[in-house]
Amino acid sequence: MIHKIKLFIIISVFAISFHSAQATNDQETERSLLIDELIQEHGFDEQYVLNIFDNMKFLPELIESISRPAERTKTWPEYKKIFVTNKRIAAGVLFARQHEEIIDRAANEMGIPKKILLGILGVETYFGRIQGNYKVVDSLYTLATGYPPRSKFFRSELINLFYLCREEGFSILDIKGSYAGAMGAPQFISSSYRNYAVDGNSDGKIDLFNSWDDVLMSIGNYLNKNGWDTSGSIYSRYPIDELKTSNLASKTIKPMSTIQDLIDEGIKIDGFEKDAIAQVIQLDGLGVKDDSYIGHHNFYVITTYNRNVMYALVVIQLGEAIDSYLD
Repeated sequence: MIHKIKLFIIISVFAISFHSAQATNDQETERSLLIDELIQEHGFDEQYVLNIFDNMKFLPELIESISRPAERTKTWPEYKKIFVTNKRIAAGVLFARQHEEIIDRAANEMGIPKKILLGILGVETYFGRIQGNYKVVDSLYTLATGYPPRSKFFRSELINLFYLCREEGFSILDIKGSYAGAMGAPQFISSSYRNYAVDGNSDGKIDLFNSWDDVLMSIGNYLNKNGWDTSGSIYSRYPIDELKTSNLASKTIKPMSTIQDLIDEGIKIDGFEKDAIAQVIQLDGLGVKDDSYIGHHNFYVITTYNRNVMYALVVIQLGEAIDSYLD
C-alpha cells in the first residue's frame, strides 16, 4: 500500500511538472512570435522591442483575478453594494460641481446624459482615484501568453499598446492600470484609447490620466460611436412580482426580445414602438421588495463599455443618485 501511495505521488508530481513545463514552453513560443510580429509586421525597432520584453514580468496572480471577476461571483445586491454607496455618491456630487463646465460640454456635444458620464467614471475609478497599480504592459503580456480563453484579445491589445505609446509619446514601461490592462480615469483598453479617445481641450495631446476634458469627452465619444440614441430610453423599473414569471428574462448582453414580445407575455409597457428592443434583465439574489428591470436600447450601449448587465445597472443607478443632488 505504501509503495502504491509513493508511486501515485511520483506520478502526480511528474504530471504537474510536465504541464507546468508545457505551459512555460507555450508562453515562450508566444513570446517569440509576439516579438517577431512587432518587428517584422508592425515595423517597431528591434532593440526597442527586445528591451521592452526583457523588462516585462509575467504575473500569475492575474490569471486568478480575471477568472473570478465580481460580475461572475456576486449576486446583484452584493454587486450593487460595492458601487452605489453614500461615499461614492458624495464623491460624485463633489466632482460634478467642481467640473460642471466640462461635464455639460461633454453631455451636450456627445449627446450623452450627464448622469451616465458620472456613473461610468464613478464605477470605473471612483472619479479618477483608483486607476490601477499594475504595469499595463505586464498585465497584457501575462494574459496574452497565459490565459488561453482570451489570449487572442489580449495579444491584440498588447500590440495596440505599442502603437498607442508610439503615437502619444508614452513610456510603455511606466503606464499603470488594471489587472486587465485598462488605463486612465475612464479605464480604456489600448484599442479603445486609439479608436475613441479624443483631445477634449485642444492641447494636441490625449491624456486620459490627468485631463478631465479628455476623459469626459472620450467617455461621451465612446458611447456616441457605439450607438447611443439621444431620443432613446435606458431602462424601466418594475415591481419584482410583475416580471418574475417572465420567460424572456436573460443575463445576455445581446437583447433577444422586443416590446411586442413583452406585451404578448402580458407585461404592461407603453410609449414604445412595438419592434423596439426590450429585454427583461435576469438578476440573482433579488428580494421580495426589490425592483426588476427592462433594458432598452441605450442600456445595451452601456454594456459595450463593460459586457455585463449588472455593470450597466450600477452605472445608471450611481449616476441617478448623484444627479438627484445636483441642481
